[in-house]
Order: sequence, then structure tokens, then C-alpha cells
Amino acid sequence: MINTKKKNKMNKQCLCNFFILILLATTLSSCNRKEEAITIGIGTWPGFCSAMVGQEKGFFDEKIKIRHLILDEENARYAAFRSGSLDVMMSSLDVFAMETVQDIDAEILLITDESWGSDGIVAKNEIGLITDLQGKNIAFARATPSQFLLYNLLLNNDIAFDKIRPTIVSDPTFAAQAFLSGSVDAAVTWEPFLSEIAEQRQGKILATSIDVPNVIVDILVCNKNFAQKPELVKAFVDGWLKSVDYIRENPDEAKIIIAKGLNVAEENIDGMMAGLKFANKQTNIDFFRTQKINTILESAFTFWQTQGIIDKNAHLKEDVINETSLKYFSSEEK
Repeated sequence: MINTKKKNKMNKQCLCNFFILILLATTLSSCNRKEEAITIGIGTWPGFCSAMVGQEKGFFDEKIKIRHLILDEENARYAAFRSGSLDVMMSSLDVFAMETVQDIDAEILLITDESWGSDGIVAKNEIGLITDLQGKNIAFARATPSQFLLYNLLLNNDIAFDKIRPTIVSDPTFAAQAFLSGSVDAAVTWEPFLSEIAEQRQGKILATSIDVPNVIVDILVCNKNFAQKPELVKAFVDGWLKSVDYIRENPDEAKIIIAKGLNVAEENIDGMMAGLKFANKQTNIDFFRTQKINTILESAFTFWQTQGIIDKNAHLKEDVINETSLKYFSSEEK
């Protein structure tokens, strides 16, 4: 018969061995866990660059390696995404409404930022109000956030979109150039052109995205393969949000990292960052828990249909929000 003292000693030894085995199994699992490479297709915009800062500061799981591909040309970006070369891609809610019917099989992962003055309308000095744009020649890039911004600004002032005279350009930069050439009365453009035109008194800033919140909202979308890895999605979102918090608290240091990553002069990044709001956890919660995402998508989808950009018989896809992200931002448990 085993005496009580000896039995207790054996029980302690067994318990100790059990914890050693658990620790060893956890260690081996961690060592054997495959490194996850995530490739993100972005444009030259600091709102899409939070992961650059996060990698630099060590906010992502050590097994996650992020690669950024700068693809400003949307067709090249779409081709890379369709081929599987990109796991994650930049977009905006209004543009994504079009992408859902363009064979872009993607899910919304998170809100990255909101335009907060970086997009707007410049106009001739004699034009005083948005209502004065009726009948005027306005340059803008078709099927882009510029057109959606113009639509919402006109809508808020009870002006039908067909009451203006459009001059279509391929990029907001060219809209600014058209305005400076004197060929149009107003233009929808972005920074730094908004500030430069106003500072040089070549025109005035008539309105910006600040006047219509929750309209120009940038997002990241992921492919189906990435979407089916909930633990990876959670780890990525965690790292991204930590990065956003750091950027908001340390904008000067973040600016240096982002400028280097985008290969853009720091002073230009400074101007861009002044016109946007990085979306933190609370912003994402606000968008995911409410109907904000669906409201913007539906509004944009309907508008693009009226403009002949989306077929009038098309329907907005359902289930375009990533399930893991939806649960992440809809629950207090993270």
C-alpha cells in the first residue's frame, strides 16, 4: 500500500509532468506554425499604410509578414487581386459598390480612413454657394469617389446631378488642371491641389468632404481564401488597429515611416494626413454595428445605376462583409 505522503508526492509529480507536456506542446505548435505572408495592394494614400507603421513598430504577430504593392492603376490592381497575387486590396465603399458587379469576389475587412477635407470642389471666385453650380461646367473623374462626393454635395443642396454640365477626366489631378486652364467653372479634386489653388487665389474651395461625413470612406477588402482564415483575420485586424492608435498618437514619426514606404516626400504626406481621419476601433465598431456600411453601399450602387455605370438590372451582392470582422466589431470580446 502506498502511504499518503508518497501518494501526494506522486500526484504532484504527475501534475508537474502534465504542465510540462502542455508547455512543450504549445511551444512545438508555435514553432511549427507556418509563417503567414499577406500581400496588400494599395494606392499612394497614407490611409492605406497603417500596416507599414505596424510592421516597423512590431504591432503584428511575429508570424505575420506583410508586403505592400503600390498599384495606383485600378485595372492592374484588379488583375492582381483576381489572380490571387493580392490577399487584401484597397477600395472605398462607393467604389466597392461597383466592384461587386465587376467580378471582384471580395469581402469588406475593415474601414481604414475617412476623407476629412482631402477631397473637395474648387470653383471660380464669383461662385459663392453649391447652389450656384447649377448649369455650370464641372470637371470630375467619372466612376470615382470624386463623382460620388459631387453627387452628395449637390443632393444636400437639392440640385439634381443632371443640372450641371460635366467635363469628364480620368483623374482628380486632371480635374484641377482643367480648372487652372480656365476651361471649366469648377472641379472636384484633392490635396494638394485644393490648398494650392486657394493659396494662390486662382480659385476658392467651395466645399470639401468635411461637409458630407460618411461619404468618402476607404476600406480594405480581402479575397475568399484570406476570409476563410478567421484567426489570421483577427490577428491582422488586431495589428492594424494597434497601428492606427500609434499613428494617431505619434503622427510625426508615422509620417516618416509612411513617406518612406510610399516613396513620397514627407511634406506631401503631411498635407495628405491633414485631410483624413484614420479609422480606429471605435470608428469601425460604429460602421459595422450600425447600417452605415450598407447605407453607403446602397446609395452608391443606386447612383452608379442612374449614371449608367452599373447595369440597371444588376443587384448589390449580399454577404460582402467579412464574417470574422463583423463578429470582431460587433462583440465586446476581442
